[in-house]
Amino acid sequence: MIPERLVPGTPAWELYQVEHKQRYQWASDYCKGKRVLDAACGTGYGSAILTGKGAATVVGVDISFEAIRPNGTGRPTQALLANSDACNLPFKCDTFDIVVSFETIEHLANPEHLLAEISRVLKPGGMCICSSPNRDFVPSSGHKESNPFHLSEMSYAEFNQLFGRYFDISERFSQTHSEGYVRHLELLRELDQSLRPLRFSRLLRMERKVRRLFGRDSLDIQSLPSRLACAVPGDYVIEPLHEVSPNLLTFIFVGKRRQ
Repeated sequence: MIPERLVPGTPAWELYQVEHKQRYQWASDYCKGKRVLDAACGTGYGSAILTGKGAATVVGVDISFEAIRPNGTGRPTQALLANSDACNLPFKCDTFDIVVSFETIEHLANPEHLLAEISRVLKPGGMCICSSPNRDFVPSSGHKESNPFHLSEMSYAEFNQLFGRYFDISERFSQTHSEGYVRHLELLRELDQSLRPLRFSRLLRMERKVRRLFGRDSLDIQSLPSRLACAVPGDYVIEPLHEVSPNLLTFIFVGKRRQ
Protein backbone atom coordinates (compact mmCIF):
# COMPACT_ATOMS: atom_id res chain seq x y z
CA MET A 1 0.00 0.00 0.00
CA ILE A 2 1.21 3.52 -0.75
CA PRO A 3 2.21 5.26 2.51
CA GLU A 4 0.01 8.15 3.60
CA ARG A 5 2.96 10.48 4.16
CA LEU A 6 5.88 10.61 1.76
CA VAL A 7 9.21 11.46 3.34
CA PRO A 8 12.11 12.45 1.06
CA GLY A 9 15.01 10.05 1.25
CA THR A 10 12.93 6.95 2.01
CA PRO A 11 12.33 3.98 -0.34
CA ALA A 12 8.64 4.95 -0.61
CA TRP A 13 9.66 8.43 -1.74
CA GLU A 14 11.70 6.98 -4.59
CA LEU A 15 8.71 4.93 -5.73
CA TYR A 16 5.92 7.50 -5.49
CA GLN A 17 7.44 10.98 -5.55
CA VAL A 18 6.71 11.70 -9.23
CA GLU A 19 2.92 11.68 -8.84
CA HIS A 20 2.96 13.89 -5.75
CA LYS A 21 5.61 16.38 -6.88
CA GLN A 22 3.91 16.78 -10.26
CA ARG A 23 0.84 18.35 -8.63
CA TYR A 24 2.91 21.06 -6.98
CA GLN A 25 5.02 21.67 -10.06
CA TRP A 26 1.86 22.04 -12.12
CA ALA A 27 0.21 24.32 -9.52
CA SER A 28 3.27 26.56 -9.30
CA ASP A 29 2.17 28.53 -12.38
CA TYR A 30 -0.88 29.75 -10.44
CA CYS A 31 1.21 30.69 -7.42
CA LYS A 32 3.90 32.97 -8.86
CA GLY A 33 4.07 36.21 -6.92
CA LYS A 34 1.23 35.09 -4.64
CA ARG A 35 0.85 34.54 -0.90
CA VAL A 36 0.16 30.80 -0.69
CA LEU A 37 -1.05 28.38 1.98
CA ASP A 38 -0.22 24.68 1.57
CA ALA A 39 -2.90 23.00 3.71
CA ALA A 40 -1.82 19.62 5.13
CA CYS A 41 1.66 19.96 3.68
CA GLY A 42 3.23 16.82 5.14
CA THR A 43 7.00 17.26 5.33
CA GLY A 44 6.74 20.39 3.21
CA TYR A 45 8.37 19.21 0.00
CA GLY A 46 5.50 20.72 -2.00
CA SER A 47 5.75 24.01 -0.14
CA ALA A 48 9.43 24.12 -1.08
CA ILE A 49 8.57 23.49 -4.75
CA LEU A 50 6.10 26.39 -4.78
CA THR A 51 8.62 28.67 -3.10
CA GLY A 52 11.37 27.70 -5.51
CA LYS A 53 9.15 28.38 -8.50
CA GLY A 54 8.26 31.95 -7.65
CA ALA A 55 5.54 32.16 -5.03
CA ALA A 56 5.94 35.36 -2.98
CA THR A 57 5.51 33.49 0.31
CA VAL A 58 4.43 29.95 1.16
CA VAL A 59 3.15 28.80 4.52
CA GLY A 60 2.67 25.07 5.00
CA VAL A 61 0.59 23.62 7.84
CA ASP A 62 0.26 20.02 8.95
CA ILE A 63 -1.44 18.41 11.91
CA SER A 64 1.61 16.20 12.53
CA PHE A 65 4.40 17.95 14.40
CA GLU A 66 6.65 15.02 13.53
CA ALA A 67 6.26 15.87 9.86
CA ILE A 68 7.11 19.55 10.11
CA ARG A 69 9.50 19.65 13.10
CA PRO A 70 12.73 21.56 12.38
CA ASN A 71 14.91 18.46 12.44
CA GLY A 72 12.39 16.26 10.69
CA THR A 73 13.51 14.01 7.86
CA GLY A 74 13.26 15.74 4.52
CA ARG A 75 12.11 19.07 5.97
CA PRO A 76 12.78 21.89 3.49
CA THR A 77 14.16 25.24 4.56
CA GLN A 78 12.63 27.35 1.78
CA ALA A 79 9.11 27.54 3.22
CA LEU A 80 7.51 28.46 6.55
CA LEU A 81 5.99 25.41 8.20
CA ALA A 82 3.59 25.33 11.15
CA ASN A 83 1.87 22.67 13.23
CA SER A 84 -1.88 23.12 12.74
CA ASP A 85 -5.12 21.39 11.79
CA ALA A 86 -6.12 22.30 8.23
CA CYS A 87 -9.76 22.33 9.39
CA ASN A 88 -9.00 24.86 12.13
CA LEU A 89 -6.39 27.19 10.68
CA PRO A 90 -4.60 29.73 12.92
CA PHE A 91 -4.94 32.57 10.41
CA LYS A 92 -7.22 35.57 10.13
CA CYS A 93 -9.88 35.77 7.45
CA ASP A 94 -8.82 37.06 4.02
CA THR A 95 -5.13 36.21 4.48
CA PHE A 96 -4.02 34.24 1.41
CA ASP A 97 -4.19 34.68 -2.35
CA ILE A 98 -4.11 30.94 -3.02
CA VAL A 99 -4.62 27.79 -0.95
CA VAL A 100 -3.47 24.45 -2.31
CA SER A 101 -4.52 21.18 -0.69
CA PHE A 102 -3.40 17.91 -2.22
CA GLU A 103 -4.00 14.41 -0.84
CA THR A 104 -5.99 15.81 2.08
CA ILE A 105 -9.74 15.93 1.65
CA GLU A 106 -10.18 12.16 1.33
CA HIS A 107 -8.74 11.67 4.84
CA LEU A 108 -11.45 13.70 6.56
CA ALA A 109 -14.69 12.35 7.97
CA ASN A 110 -16.28 15.71 7.13
CA PRO A 111 -14.47 17.13 4.08
CA GLU A 112 -16.73 20.18 4.01
CA HIS A 113 -14.92 21.52 7.09
CA LEU A 114 -11.70 21.78 5.08
CA LEU A 115 -13.29 23.68 2.21
CA ALA A 116 -15.11 26.05 4.55
CA GLU A 117 -11.88 26.87 6.38
CA ILE A 118 -9.97 27.35 3.12
CA SER A 119 -12.69 29.73 1.94
CA ARG A 120 -12.43 31.69 5.20
CA VAL A 121 -8.68 32.36 4.98
CA LEU A 122 -8.73 33.23 1.27
CA LYS A 123 -8.89 36.86 0.22
CA PRO A 124 -11.97 37.92 -1.78
CA GLY A 125 -11.51 36.38 -5.21
CA GLY A 126 -8.74 34.17 -3.84
CA MET A 127 -8.16 30.78 -5.45
CA CYS A 128 -8.35 27.23 -4.11
CA ILE A 129 -6.59 24.34 -5.86
CA CYS A 130 -7.68 21.01 -4.41
CA SER A 131 -7.26 17.37 -5.41
CA SER A 132 -9.47 14.41 -4.61
CA PRO A 133 -8.93 10.78 -5.64
CA ASN A 134 -11.53 9.33 -7.98
CA ARG A 135 -13.54 6.86 -5.93
CA ASP A 136 -14.61 5.16 -9.17
CA PHE A 137 -11.05 4.66 -10.45
CA VAL A 138 -10.38 1.14 -11.74
CA PRO A 139 -6.67 0.27 -12.21
CA SER A 140 -5.54 -1.57 -15.31
CA SER A 141 -5.07 -4.70 -13.19
CA GLY A 142 -8.80 -4.63 -12.45
CA HIS A 143 -8.11 -4.90 -8.70
CA LYS A 144 -8.39 -1.84 -6.46
CA GLU A 145 -7.24 -2.10 -2.86
CA SER A 146 -9.31 -0.26 -0.29
CA ASN A 147 -7.51 2.36 1.78
CA PRO A 148 -8.53 2.44 5.46
CA PHE A 149 -7.13 5.98 5.80
CA HIS A 150 -9.42 7.38 3.10
CA LEU A 151 -12.59 8.24 4.99
CA SER A 152 -14.40 10.17 2.28
CA GLU A 153 -13.36 9.29 -1.24
CA MET A 154 -15.77 10.95 -3.64
CA SER A 155 -17.08 10.41 -7.13
CA TYR A 156 -16.70 13.20 -9.66
CA ALA A 157 -20.29 14.33 -9.08
CA GLU A 158 -19.87 14.43 -5.30
CA PHE A 159 -16.60 16.36 -5.41
CA ASN A 160 -17.97 18.75 -8.01
CA GLN A 161 -21.04 19.47 -5.88
CA LEU A 162 -19.13 19.92 -2.62
CA PHE A 163 -16.34 22.06 -4.08
CA GLY A 164 -18.91 24.18 -5.88
CA ARG A 165 -20.60 25.14 -2.61
CA TYR A 166 -17.61 27.25 -1.64
CA PHE A 167 -15.87 28.10 -4.91
CA ASP A 168 -16.80 29.19 -8.40
CA ILE A 169 -15.10 26.44 -10.35
CA SER A 170 -13.05 27.85 -13.20
CA GLU A 171 -11.07 24.76 -14.25
CA ARG A 172 -11.26 21.00 -13.80
CA PHE A 173 -8.32 18.67 -14.37
CA SER A 174 -7.47 15.02 -14.02
CA GLN A 175 -4.23 13.35 -13.08
CA THR A 176 -3.62 9.78 -14.13
CA HIS A 177 -1.08 7.31 -15.45
CA SER A 178 0.28 7.86 -18.93
CA GLU A 179 -0.46 5.18 -21.50
CA GLY A 180 3.20 4.19 -21.50
CA TYR A 181 3.30 3.76 -17.73
CA VAL A 182 0.10 1.69 -17.76
CA ARG A 183 1.69 -0.64 -20.30
CA HIS A 184 4.87 -0.79 -18.24
CA LEU A 185 2.90 -1.89 -15.16
CA GLU A 186 0.98 -4.43 -17.22
CA LEU A 187 4.24 -5.95 -18.48
CA LEU A 188 5.58 -6.18 -14.93
CA ARG A 189 2.41 -8.00 -13.83
CA GLU A 190 2.63 -10.40 -16.77
CA LEU A 191 6.28 -11.12 -16.03
CA ASP A 192 5.54 -11.67 -12.35
CA GLN A 193 2.73 -14.07 -13.24
CA SER A 194 4.99 -16.04 -15.59
CA LEU A 195 7.61 -16.43 -12.84
CA ARG A 196 5.10 -17.56 -10.23
CA PRO A 197 5.03 -21.26 -11.24
CA LEU A 198 8.82 -21.38 -11.06
CA ARG A 199 8.90 -20.08 -7.50
CA PHE A 200 6.89 -23.09 -6.30
CA SER A 201 8.38 -25.64 -8.67
CA ARG A 202 9.57 -28.98 -7.24
CA LEU A 203 12.41 -28.97 -9.76
CA LEU A 204 13.53 -25.61 -8.41
CA ARG A 205 13.52 -26.97 -4.86
CA MET A 206 15.60 -29.91 -6.01
CA GLU A 207 17.98 -27.56 -7.81
CA ARG A 208 18.45 -25.60 -4.58
CA LYS A 209 19.26 -28.75 -2.63
CA VAL A 210 21.80 -29.87 -5.23
CA ARG A 211 23.44 -26.46 -5.21
CA ARG A 212 23.68 -26.47 -1.42
CA LEU A 213 25.13 -29.98 -1.53
CA PHE A 214 27.94 -28.80 -3.81
CA GLY A 215 28.44 -25.55 -1.92
CA ARG A 216 27.09 -23.34 -4.66
CA ASP A 217 24.85 -20.29 -4.32
CA SER A 218 21.16 -21.04 -4.15
CA LEU A 219 19.11 -20.29 -7.24
CA ASP A 220 16.28 -18.06 -6.05
CA ILE A 221 13.47 -16.63 -8.13
CA GLN A 222 11.80 -14.05 -5.97
CA SER A 223 9.09 -11.50 -6.70
CA LEU A 224 10.13 -8.69 -8.97
CA PRO A 225 11.76 -5.82 -7.05
CA SER A 226 9.39 -2.93 -6.37
CA ARG A 227 11.86 -0.43 -7.83
CA LEU A 228 10.96 -1.72 -11.30
CA ALA A 229 7.58 -0.01 -10.89
CA CYS A 230 9.20 3.30 -9.95
CA ALA A 231 7.64 6.14 -11.95
CA VAL A 232 9.73 8.70 -13.79
CA PRO A 233 8.73 12.17 -15.05
CA GLY A 234 6.15 11.71 -17.78
CA ASP A 235 4.56 8.61 -16.23
CA TYR A 236 1.73 10.76 -14.84
CA VAL A 237 -0.18 13.38 -16.80
CA ILE A 238 -2.33 16.31 -15.68
CA GLU A 239 -4.73 17.56 -18.33
CA PRO A 240 -8.05 19.36 -18.62
CA LEU A 241 -10.97 17.15 -17.68
CA HIS A 242 -13.26 16.68 -20.67
CA GLU A 243 -14.89 13.37 -19.84
CA VAL A 244 -15.21 11.49 -16.56
CA SER A 245 -13.78 7.99 -16.75
CA PRO A 246 -12.84 5.13 -14.37
CA ASN A 247 -9.34 5.41 -15.87
CA LEU A 248 -8.78 8.74 -14.11
CA LEU A 249 -6.83 8.50 -10.88
CA THR A 250 -7.37 11.94 -9.33
CA PHE A 251 -9.47 15.06 -9.88
CA ILE A 252 -7.95 18.52 -9.41
CA PHE A 253 -10.31 21.51 -9.24
CA VAL A 254 -9.46 25.20 -9.40
CA GLY A 255 -11.97 27.74 -8.12
CA LYS A 256 -12.34 31.26 -6.77
CA ARG A 257 -13.81 31.96 -3.37
CA ARG A 258 -17.50 32.72 -3.55
CA GLN A 259 -18.33 36.25 -2.50
